[in-house]
Amino acid sequence: MLVFQLKRLLKLKWLLPCLLLVLTAAGALILTGGHPPAYYLSIYEGRSEEVITQLEVALADQVALDYIHSSDGTPVKAIFVIEEKGLRLVEEKYSWYGSGLESGAGYEFSYQEKEVTVSGYDRVFEELPVRVARTVAQNIHINEEIIALNQLAPGGSLLIIRVETE
Repeated sequence: MLVFQLKRLLKLKWLLPCLLLVLTAAGALILTGGHPPAYYLSIYEGRSEEVITQLEVALADQVALDYIHSSDGTPVKAIFVIEEKGLRLVEEKYSWYGSGLESGAGYEFSYQEKEVTVSGYDRVFEELPVRVARTVAQNIHINEEIIALNQLAPGGSLLIIRVETE
């Protein structure tokens, strides 16, 4: 009787692909512990490679680094998106042009009342090195949290920012 039932079920052509799909999904859940991998924005001390702080993030979360330009004094905000391979630079915003800020062809520029927005970048940083300023604030904004870099390390310190999985 059981053999007859199995033969009858195997005649249903849609059953085998569905069964394979269910088994594959079950295997994936077992291997991943039932949840997708977690991603973290990790900030390391540059010399020792010691983790200073770490925040759980999701793919496509936005991260903003804001600071005051060292020689020109313009406020700058660099906006990144979390990707598997790192931080993708999406745009930069500043009040006026300062040395080292983008001004060339090949990018999109939009002008608001007191702000220039530059976009059209195609750049992913596997790690983002940042030197902590001695005289101005530098902040990272992510998921309604603000991380003041000068509270993580003294001015002049090198920090490395990375996107990592668990």
